[in-house]
Amino acid sequence: MTSRIAAALATCALSLGALASGVGAAAAAPSAAGDAEAPSFKAAVDARAAAVDRCRYQVVRSDDSRYVYSVSGIIGGSARELPIQKEDFVRFSDKWLKVTQVDACAGGQGQAPATLRVTGKLERPENYEPSVPRTIRSDALRPAPSSVIPKAPRLTSVDRLDAATVRVNWEPAQGNPDQVVLLERKPFYSSEIGLWHPYTFQWNVPSGATSMDRKLQRNPDIPAEVRSHSYWMRVLKGGFVSDLRAEKPTTVEP
Repeated sequence: MTSRIAAALATCALSLGALASGVGAAAAAPSAAGDAEAPSFKAAVDARAAAVDRCRYQVVRSDDSRYVYSVSGIIGGSARELPIQKEDFVRFSDKWLKVTQVDACAGGQGQAPATLRVTGKLERPENYEPSVPRTIRSDALRPAPSSVIPKAPRLTSVDRLDAATVRVNWEPAQGNPDQVVLLERKPFYSSEIGLWHPYTFQWNVPSGATSMDRKLQRNPDIPAEVRSHSYWMRVLKGGFVSDLRAEKPTTVEP
């Protein structure tokens, strides 16, 4: 998919999220093309890190889409780039941040990193003025303990209320998270390009809620390969997110 198409999809999705009413508030991840045109430039990466378990670490960072990012760990006195297991854009309050989970045990390594660091390399330096930094970095990040990573509630069922409506049910959230989020991946139509495409929305859940009703997209023009709807839970607390690799979507057909 071209960057123009991706940008159009994200712009339409953001507009849809801003207009959403009723229970919760929807948000769609920002487009890379849009971020690249941001007027202000920073020569550093704002980031924080925490241990998910003995091998996995979560890094939450700011994002400038002109750069390609990596995470390195200082292990035994030397720096080693850590493979990315999963990453996603997550909305924290009023801003989008990139959440990345890396594996410090890959390749048989057993020693935990003392610190982590995020490095961004300008992807196409020939397209930018010399004043734009070619490399940006975070400070050295000493990982917080695994206790700061919140636990997402288990999604228990997706019940069909009628032909076009399902009720998503989950267990009560534990540990007083800052925000509980229902993620919904469903077909989204972009009128700008005339295309149905899977898109993930993040719906903020009111405190104490354990269910949410969602409408299914049943337009006959939706291609068969993108008709399915998927739902899963996520929580945010203290600037960190529940384990991304533990997310197991429940899929239903319209």
